[in-house]
Amino acid sequence: MSAGDIAERAGISVTLVRRLLRSSRVQARIHRTTADAILGLPIPSRAPRLPGLTPGEQAAEWLLELARRGWPATYLARQLGTSTFTVAEIRNRRRRHIDLQLEQMIRLLYQHLKGTTPANRGIPCRDSQRARRAATRTDALQDSRRVTAER
Repeated sequence: MSAGDIAERAGISVTLVRRLLRSSRVQARIHRTTADAILGLPIPSRAPRLPGLTPGEQAAEWLLELARRGWPATYLARQLGTSTFTVAEIRNRRRRHIDLQLEQMIRLLYQHLKGTTPANRGIPCRDSQRARRAATRTDALQDSRRVTAER
């Protein structure tokens, strides 16, 4: 949780939360009601993660196929709860292994999106074209690597 989240949930100012979070030698003095408000906040739960890694080849193929169909990495990242950089890294096969949970989420997203088009989800045409160009570049890069490896 950020300082803003804590302040909003506790009903106190962000400045006060930041002052309390700052590490210092002198203990900050705060009113009991402020302390109770902060200490009474529930700790946000994190979804349990599946342990382990899995090869990223299949997930890369799913993400590449979605890009060929025009699904932008920004949309996919938002749906997966990860960054655009991570989606691009997996799609471009720069990660040999990925988290098992992320691989399963990519599989489910692929199955969900393969029967629909980006336009049906309100994605602008220019974003779809950009995703298709990224897929074309990735395909060309893979082809050149394949030819180099055969030599």
